[in-house]
Amino acid sequence: PSPCDEQSWPDVDHGLVCGPCKVLVDNFETTYGTCGGYCASINRTCTGAWNELGDSCSVDHPMECFTQLKSSDAICECGEAGVAPASPPPPPSPCDEQSWPDVDHGLVCGPCKVLVDNFETTYGTCGGYCASINRTCTGAWNELGDSCSVDHPMECFTQLKSSDAICECGEAGVAPASPPPPPSPCDEQ
Repeated sequence: PSPCDEQSWPDVDHGLVCGPCKVLVDNFETTYGTCGGYCASINRTCTGAWNELGDSCSVDHPMECFTQLKSSDAICECGEAGVAPASPPPPPSPCDEQSWPDVDHGLVCGPCKVLVDNFETTYGTCGGYCASINRTCTGAWNELGDSCSVDHPMECFTQLKSSDAICECGEAGVAPASPPPPPSPCDEQ
């Protein structure tokens, strides 16, 4: 007997087992989306995926486990029982937003992008906020009600009569230098 007990698997179209741990999956697009999704639903890992020909075990063409298919069925092979490999954790943000000052309610709105509290009184602009942490402003937005919801975009140097705003501060380092002042027409030397 197969080590997989395919008869107990859900949505096996016409009960078709196409090989060890390999079945014709029904309701493919609407319920599972991918063979990876199907296998995960039974605590297994996808080890193979194929588009089939006419509700059978005949292969039309191979696919990746994460391929989405506009079809009611596909052939999926699900390997060892057990926990599917966890997706890798998201890479840590290069910005360490938790260490930034005045992050309102601790709200991080995206990589290097936070809801800034004390906006008008302390920083004036997102450019000012980012400069205070040795970063360069790369985006600025007025927010809706103390959240990461954007009311409207602004420029980095826009002054806002508001206690908070969303600021995005790019790479750490020196902010771009402001242009030198124009030479004085008075030539004081």
